[in-house]
Amino acid sequence: MTKSTEEAVEWLIDAVKVALEDGRASESDIEEWLLAAIMLEEMGLDEDLDAREALTFSAWMNSATTLH
Repeated sequence: MTKSTEEAVEWLIDAVKVALEDGRASESDIEEWLLAAIMLEEMGLDEDLDAREALTFSAWMNSATTLH
């Protein structure tokens, strides 16, 4: 997961904790926040996968150009 995605998830967790402690969070708020955290996590995982695939593709292309 990228640093910005990790920071977003940490910020969301902190915001939820504060809202729960202050009694400002409704059940629907908590549900929305959990779904947002899951989506952020999935986005981070997708970014990691994309980066690995790009690296693999780049290595494959480099090896393919040396074959004649």
